[in-house]
Amino acid sequence: MMQAEQKPTHRDRQKEETRKLILASAYTLFQQNGYDGTTMRQLAGHCGVGLGTLFKHFPDKSAILVATFEGDISVVIEQAFETLPRKNIHQQLRHLLLHLYGYYARHQAFSRVLVKESLFLGGPAGDIVHGKTMAFLDRVATLFVAAADRREIAPFDDAMSVTLAFWSFYLLGLVAGLRDSDFDVNSMVELVATLLRDRFPQP
Repeated sequence: MMQAEQKPTHRDRQKEETRKLILASAYTLFQQNGYDGTTMRQLAGHCGVGLGTLFKHFPDKSAILVATFEGDISVVIEQAFETLPRKNIHQQLRHLLLHLYGYYARHQAFSRVLVKESLFLGGPAGDIVHGKTMAFLDRVATLFVAAADRREIAPFDDAMSVTLAFWSFYLLGLVAGLRDSDFDVNSMVELVATLLRDRFPQP
């Protein structure tokens, strides 16, 4: 007989609410003061919890930075893949770019902080970012393999090398968009889509 699912206790709900409060405060302070200009003590004060409580939820500031972003971007990626066109690699990649750049454009100030800091994060937080990135690239690689099988692009030997070419163009568009005062999603998508068509023409 299956055991009934255990309902969250009041303490569990309280912990989750505190965690959400910490992340909301971090989102605000990272935008206002920058990542380097925000301390754990400031975060604790802003969300009205003790410094010890803050450390119970997150071991360091980098863990908070990653957590503020991880949940959101995971949802965006899942939605993008769930609604992906069934064929045509260039339409599929454009679809991914629209979803991802759209997220960064909606949160431009925070995204500038995030991209600047997350590229060089070390420790457990850096491992999380690297793992999430590689998981995403693995999914993109399967799109390239399927496209080559459909003869939409020329055959290749190494799927990850092809995917890293996409990733380099993606990062170019992301950084260029974040540098502008207003992230023009459509312009950046068109820029990257053009580069991708040149790099992966129909055979």
